[in-house]
Amino acid sequence: MGDYIHYLGHSGFEISLKGNVILIDPFFGAGIRDSLKIPVLKPSLIRKADLILLTHEHKDHCDPDTVKEIAERTGATVVAPKETLAIIDLNPRQKVDVKIGDRFQLKGVDVSVVKAAHPQSQYPVGYIINDYVTIYHAGDTYQFNDMLSMNVDYAMLPIGGGYTMDPIDAANATKLLRANFIIPIHYNTFDRISQDVRDFSRRVTRGKVIEMRPDESIDIRR
Repeated sequence: MGDYIHYLGHSGFEISLKGNVILIDPFFGAGIRDSLKIPVLKPSLIRKADLILLTHEHKDHCDPDTVKEIAERTGATVVAPKETLAIIDLNPRQKVDVKIGDRFQLKGVDVSVVKAAHPQSQYPVGYIINDYVTIYHAGDTYQFNDMLSMNVDYAMLPIGGGYTMDPIDAANATKLLRANFIIPIHYNTFDRISQDVRDFSRRVTRGKVIEMRPDESIDIRR
């Protein structure tokens, strides 16, 4: 199987890139299952992972017990701000704390840590995976001017509103950053972030919108 992006739902992804498997914000509904509006996958389906990237500490992005379970089963290294790592009971040797502006290589994966504008979090970040393609995961964020410096192949942007961009803001953000493909995330998981993804798609004038359903995969291309 070639390189792919697999959508876990909400803001969660499994990315396979040149043999490395990277999870970003894996979320399986723990603690708020009754309010979920999407199919809930099982963390036991994750059999391989090299890195787990966490954008911030909120439970729909970091379920400590699930992250611990996956990391211990797979041997994955968990990468996150120290405020997020603090709530995960895991061997410290499997943790790497990061801050905005960091760039590093870990297990053959080149990762940049970028700003996220999400004041409801203690220390939110986004990530850019740098390889023959560049993949930007914004985490929970509002639009911010530093997006002007981003030039990526894939951009995963929240459109749910509330504490993140809504479809109008996210569409405006695509005019700041340069992305070939835009994957909307963080919407329709709960009632309070219900959105019409077609409204977002209609507003985007730069880049191609890829609407992914939970448990769907796409091949990575440039």
